[in-house]
Amino acid sequence: MAKHFLAFDLGASSGRAILGTLADGKLSVEEIHRFENGGIDVNGGLFWNLLGLFAEMKTGLKKAVARGLPLAGMAIDSWGVDFALLDPSGQFLGFPRHYRDPRNATILEYAFRKYPRERLYHRTGIQFMNFNSIFQLCAMQRDGDAALKAAGKLLFIPNALSYLFCGVAKAEYTIASTSQAMDPTTRQWAWDVIAELGLPEEIFPEIVPACTIAGPLRAAISDELNCRRIPVIFVGSHDTAAAVAAVPASTPKGWAYLSSGTWSLLGMELDAPRVTPEAEHLNYTNEGGVGNTIRFLKNIMGLWLVQESRATWKRQGQEYSFSELGSLAAAALPFQSLIDPNHDSFIAPGDMPVRIQDFCRRTGQHVPATPGEIIRCALESLALRYRQTIEELEHLTGERIEVLHLVGGGSQDKLLNQFTADAIRRPVIAGPVEATAIGNLICQAMATGGIPNLTKAREVVRNSFATNRYEPQDSAAWDAAYARYRPLGR
Repeated sequence: MAKHFLAFDLGASSGRAILGTLADGKLSVEEIHRFENGGIDVNGGLFWNLLGLFAEMKTGLKKAVARGLPLAGMAIDSWGVDFALLDPSGQFLGFPRHYRDPRNATILEYAFRKYPRERLYHRTGIQFMNFNSIFQLCAMQRDGDAALKAAGKLLFIPNALSYLFCGVAKAEYTIASTSQAMDPTTRQWAWDVIAELGLPEEIFPEIVPACTIAGPLRAAISDELNCRRIPVIFVGSHDTAAAVAAVPASTPKGWAYLSSGTWSLLGMELDAPRVTPEAEHLNYTNEGGVGNTIRFLKNIMGLWLVQESRATWKRQGQEYSFSELGSLAAAALPFQSLIDPNHDSFIAPGDMPVRIQDFCRRTGQHVPATPGEIIRCALESLALRYRQTIEELEHLTGERIEVLHLVGGGSQDKLLNQFTADAIRRPVIAGPVEATAIGNLICQAMATGGIPNLTKAREVVRNSFATNRYEPQDSAAWDAAYARYRPLGR
């Protein structure tokens, strides 16, 4: 019998409701609702509209119910690190902050005075980024935020939305791992870190594995939408964990993944964390994966460079489609300018083209002037960053990477895909595009018995969705560019 599931896939700029049907060993997907998302600036702070997202998700659920299909489950995935706070009675304490909120800019020094950097990496194995949950909490503590003082429970964004749907206040393993407050070996909270930072221990909820049924839909929502009390499921609720679960790999080893979107998450799936001084020096992260795996990876700025450049030109009165920008980049001369995609100057929203030009000027390079030159600079630099990361992963793990699986929205960028294959000198298999939603859906199927394990789930993905293969070309030119890039990259 066919089984039907509803996945809510939330990104930094939009959210979608995806209806999935599993039948005869194949999964089909259909987007039935899409809505906008994004940070809202209020008095210099950047916030998420949590209740607005909840309302849109109820609309998506209503549309799914209207199909007359018996839903075997529903689940939510989203970006990592951000969280909402509940008071002791279970009510939300204001709107959750956005990870790009400016209060996080100077928090690392404050936190490291309480818990030294080296010890923190040894205990958590997480890449240092000033917006990790633990640092956001430190910023609240430093600033005397009343919400932290009044908090009874912390819930990460997808778990907070699941709470609104089913009333269960728990933390799913993959999303909890992004906090830098979890022990990657025990897969439970690092209580000594929390205590030494002076954070309230009582706000940290129980951690449960991915593919766990949280509970039934609240009766009030069931009555409102005239539907049964559908099981609400904790999937790999960090969107990258969901995307990695949907990688169509046919072997357990020999491959790396690149979840390509606003952020590029490039890494390997491991059985145990790699928490070493060298991994700390290179700033690699050990995040949780579906099946109690470890996603050993590097966060790279990703297509944010292109998206924010496009947004800047639109504000200036010149609107380009992503396809047009790709064509302009393809026509520009190669390797005129290179940047470090992870430079701090590229993190915050703003005039990205000017920031790229400033970086090139500071480093004594040709300053890209046209949109095509700027986008080509960004894409070539990303591909070279991927090569550096592939080499570091092989060194840190002692394993050879034969092929790169590239999933997510960025898998549609044919120019970047070819650049990536050229730069890393390995084949790139691109797709599926909807990897995050697909991962969400196959996790629901695993939770409800429709798929027995992750190996079988990946077989279902291979049987259900087409991929494109890119072979490396023009290696000599990319080798020369890489030699120029290395002093810039970190």
